[in-house]
Amino acid sequence: MDALTPFVPVWGAPEEWNQAYEKVENYLRAFRVESRLHRARLIQMALQRVADRPPPTDGTPLTTLAVREVQAMMQEWFARIMQEPQNVSDVQGRLGLLLCDGQTRWPYCFLEPDRIPEEMVAKMQKAMLRAGPDLQVSNMVPREIDLGLMPEFFGDALETFQKQPVIRAVILWTLLLGLLGFLFWHTRR
Repeated sequence: MDALTPFVPVWGAPEEWNQAYEKVENYLRAFRVESRLHRARLIQMALQRVADRPPPTDGTPLTTLAVREVQAMMQEWFARIMQEPQNVSDVQGRLGLLLCDGQTRWPYCFLEPDRIPEEMVAKMQKAMLRAGPDLQVSNMVPREIDLGLMPEFFGDALETFQKQPVIRAVILWTLLLGLLGFLFWHTRR
């Protein structure tokens, strides 16, 4: 790991640079860069790249510029790993890194262009292969759900109970007496 060099920006307020440092640190933590030394080195690289550029004229906050710089560094790193810069999206690279468990298995290789193990490259390329065909739009005609004979049977029974309240009362009393009889029998065993 290279030694940290002093970082003295020529533009921007120190408070803004500290805020940018914190924002980039949190962003890298989200990518599971656990090593404080490695994270500090990556933050310094990103902030140095921002400081080497002229100050923004459109009023873009320094924190935004710093996070965009880290995203650009990641895009360059993923393109280098995949060896297809025009076809690799940032999302595909992040997904490949997550699927190959790159942050855990090779913690000091993240955003390091000179230290990319061949095994990591192979695993990320394998993880980023598309598993199936592209999504195709299709039309599905809605159909009624077939529930079989049970709904028809219960529907007919309910209609009969509605029309003849005496049958309904007899069946309900029979069920109640049967339940009471079962409870009596079950408690006397």
